[in-house]
Amino acid sequence: MTDVELHLPPDVRYVGLARLVVMVAARQAGMADERLEDLKIAVSEATTNAINAHRRTAKPAPVVLAFGPTGSGQFAVTIADTGPGFEPPPLEAHSSRDWSLENGLGVTLIRGLADDVEFRREAGMVVKMRFSVDLTGDGAVGD
Repeated sequence: MTDVELHLPPDVRYVGLARLVVMVAARQAGMADERLEDLKIAVSEATTNAINAHRRTAKPAPVVLAFGPTGSGQFAVTIADTGPGFEPPPLEAHSSRDWSLENGLGVTLIRGLADDVEFRREAGMVVKMRFSVDLTGDGAVGD
C-alpha cells in the first residue's frame, strides 16, 4: 500500500480536512463516486471518535491517518489515536441495541459502510477500514 500520512491536532476543526484529503486520494485511486460517499462518512466518524478520545485524556499527540490504494482493488484508511481505546460491541449486538441513544453510532456506521473494518488496541485505538475502489466487484481499478 502506498501510504500517505496525515497528522492532525486533536481538534474537531480538522475533521473536514481529513475527509477532504482522504477523498481526493481515493478519487485519484479510481474510487467510484458512490463509494466516495461511504468513505466520507466512515472517515468522518472514525476521525471524530479519535479526536474525542484524545480530548478525554488531554494527550497532545496527533491523530494519525494513513491511507492509499492497496494494490488489490481496495483503498485502505487507518486512523490511530493515543486515547484509552474501547471494545466495540459485537456485530450481533445491533439487533438488541437501544437505538434511542445517540452515542456510539459511529462504530455501527463504519461497519456498515466499509467493506472490511478492524478495531484494535495498541498504544491507543487503531481503526483500519478497507473500501472497494470500484463497484463492479472484479477488483479492477478504474482510470
